[in-house]
Formats: sequence, C-alpha cells, structure tokens
Amino acid sequence: ATIPLYSTVTGTPLDTTQLDAHYWYTNLRQPVRFTDAIQTALTHGHTTFIETSPHPVLTPAIQDTAEAADRTAVTTGTLRRNEGGLPRLLTSLAEIHTHGHPVDW
Repeated sequence: ATIPLYSTVTGTPLDTTQLDAHYWYTNLRQPVRFTDAIQTALTHGHTTFIETSPHPVLTPAIQDTAEAADRTAVTTGTLRRNEGGLPRLLTSLAEIHTHGHPVDW
C-alpha cells in the first residue's frame, strides 16, 4: 500500500503484504494496541486520520490520543449511520480539504 498501515496488533507500521491469516488470527487473540498505533503514527509525523468504517466511533479516541500527546490532528470518517453515499463522502472530503489537504480526484 502507498498509505502506511499502523497495526493495532504491534502498534507499529506494517507492510500490508503481512496481512495474512496468521496476522488476523493474532489480531483476534491479542489485546488491541490502538493507542500505541496512533501514538506511533503521530511520532512519524502523521496528522490526518480518516476512519473508514460504517460509523466513525474511533475518531474521538484518535483526537483524544493526539491531544494527550500535545499534537494537532485532523480526524474524520467516511460514512455515518443513516448518512452514507456520495453526499457523506463529499462532506468528509470537504472536511479534509478545509484543513489544507488537496483532494486528488
């Protein structure tokens, strides 16, 4: 992948070719290291987080982790419950764009 994946199994960046059955088995059997993954991404200079899920329940936790690390971060989701489709996606893109990120169509 061209976008880094920070694993909640290891708390570190992961080469996406390692996302095999063993990885997902480990993912189910180990504690989730979500905060570690976000802190590592912040340390590596990442400041924009887009949650791609049916409902962005983790965006507040991402924002809280960034604030606890005294970092500024932009977080958004792609969909919302009862608010999907193209209008929601365009709204999310607009949120990112207003924070200085170009949208590459």
